[in-house]
This record gives sequence, structure tokens and C-alpha cells, in this order.
Amino acid sequence: MPRIPLFSNLASVNVVVAYLFALFLLYLLARLLLESGRAGGKLLARAGLTTLAIVLLNTVGPLIGYRLPLNPITILLPTFLGFPGFMLVALLQYLLF
Repeated sequence: MPRIPLFSNLASVNVVVAYLFALFLLYLLARLLLESGRAGGKLLARAGLTTLAIVLLNTVGPLIGYRLPLNPITILLPTFLGFPGFMLVALLQYLLF
């Protein structure tokens, strides 16, 4: 019987665990921010969209040789600055690494 790999070479088990951990931390932060009212919910929604955008970029990025790390800085900067912040993080990652 042929063996079907669960994870391809693009995503190792460590990367999947890191994404799950980041989502769990985002969930904990969501609970904290939703108690603070409307402003917290808006900030949380933007952080969630930023995280989703980074995850989507990392799924497509290896096809062109590009990857953006998922860490607090790469999430918070676009959360506060919006699309220009996301482009800034992507450009800095491209130029520096």
C-alpha cells in the first residue's frame, strides 16, 4: 500500500505546531480583548486577518522562494499600520534575509 505523507517538504511538524501555538495565543489574547469592548474587538479582528494573511503567504511563498516568519512583530506591525505595515514587513524580510 502506498504511503501518503501527512506533511510535505514545505511544512514540517515543527511549523505546524508553531502555527497551532500562535493560534492558541491569539485565542487567549482574543478573550482578553473582547472583554475590553469594541476597540479591543477591532484590534483583534485586524490581528486575526494579519495572521491569516501571513499563513496564506507562507503556503504560497515557497513556490517562489519567499517565506515570512510568524512572530509578534510581524503580526503587530501590520495590525497597527494596516496594509502599508504588511508591505513594510514583507519588504524588510526580503531585503534583510
